[in-house]
Amino acid sequence: MVRDIVDDPLDEDDIALVKTYGLVPYSAPIKKVEKEIKELTEKINDLCGIKESDTGLAPLSKQMMQEGQPLQVGYVSCFRYIPIDLLMDIFSRVPAKSIARFRCVSKLWESILCRPDFKELFMTMSSIRPPLLLFTFQDDDGNLFFFSSPHPQIPCNENTSLVPTRYHVQHTTDSFSEIGSPLCGFICRRGKRNLDTMVICNPVTGESVSLPKVELKSINTETRPYLGYDPVRKQLKVLCIKSDDIPNTCDEHQVLTLENGNHLWRTIQCKPHYPKSDGICIDGILYYTAGFDMRARVSMVVCFDVRSEKFSFINIHVFMLMNDSCTLINYKGKLGALQFTCLSPKRLRFWVLVNAEKNIWTKCIYALPPLWNNLVQHTELAIVGMTDGGEVVLSQYCLIYAFYIYYFNLESKSLTRVQIQDVEMFKRTRVYTSLGYVENFKLMTDYDRGFNTFSPQGRLF
Repeated sequence: MVRDIVDDPLDEDDIALVKTYGLVPYSAPIKKVEKEIKELTEKINDLCGIKESDTGLAPLSKQMMQEGQPLQVGYVSCFRYIPIDLLMDIFSRVPAKSIARFRCVSKLWESILCRPDFKELFMTMSSIRPPLLLFTFQDDDGNLFFFSSPHPQIPCNENTSLVPTRYHVQHTTDSFSEIGSPLCGFICRRGKRNLDTMVICNPVTGESVSLPKVELKSINTETRPYLGYDPVRKQLKVLCIKSDDIPNTCDEHQVLTLENGNHLWRTIQCKPHYPKSDGICIDGILYYTAGFDMRARVSMVVCFDVRSEKFSFINIHVFMLMNDSCTLINYKGKLGALQFTCLSPKRLRFWVLVNAEKNIWTKCIYALPPLWNNLVQHTELAIVGMTDGGEVVLSQYCLIYAFYIYYFNLESKSLTRVQIQDVEMFKRTRVYTSLGYVENFKLMTDYDRGFNTFSPQGRLF
């Protein structure tokens, strides 16, 4: 699946970079490439006061192009006068799919794009850019297909559609039933048949690494993995919560830090509980809803401090009517929760935790617009989360025919439907939609070498 990204035709962003910074892809005609390199060389030489005779620019040969050798002619003379930091800054502003193609231009560019400090810079730039939507399709064999897309400009017309970027396919030997929310560009998944097996994967690089198996007390013990991030120490951790059919039997859980190749589970104590929702990490605190056991209602929000590895709890009162379908969100740095009401007509409940110590929540109930029945009809939708602009994002659980996501603006009460194109081959396939995805080029081996923190072996395109 490497070619899915590398061999994509140039888009408008790529063409602009080619013109601005002299990027020369393989597909460009030989004469045109030679002309562009020469023009770029002359411009840089004029700025640097270098004579043309000093550049050593040679013509490109057809043999070089036919043999698929990297286009290095003229690059030494052109780019040795441009600071590496400037080149890295330029590259850090382009999408991941463009980086994959630019690695094929020359050995110089490949060396720059593989530098650990460039990967760190790219991750930083990705984090401050508007987050992406991540779509994960899971077929009957458990294979995972990843796509990403920026959000559309809201408001938009009724015919708006998005064409997502395709990433690597994750081939599995088990149909994974638990696919967690992405964090720092990584995803944690757990086997359906093998509940003691967790896998960390990176959709951009295609890297997939199995973690050591966790210890299970009995065949009835269930596990649920969560990713948490400590922004102070820049550590990514995996929290594995264990639960059992028999209430109050699992009080030992496990946590693992993805760093330095030492992937060892540590046992931590916490009162028994049964996780009910996906997790969300806000400022180093991982949150998820839970009940006392599998059959109990949602009665608490579990708070896990990623740095100290300590648990705390926020009680959920019965009158809040929070259920298993509740979606936790980051609302302006505070913990929020969204869920549909069960009664007809369907409405949207929205809670915000304004004071964790005193357990004070605010609640609003929003009526759905009349357009809802026309656009949604009988489609079953999941609440994905909320954008920074205040739109609630809804997505289908399963792709039946066309694939749509929906944006519900709480202030204007408007509903917008956006079609996701080029995914028709996944009809009748389970789809997971996530907000807040950032592209990350880091490999597990980068962290093993001590370049930063979390993670083990892989490849990059």
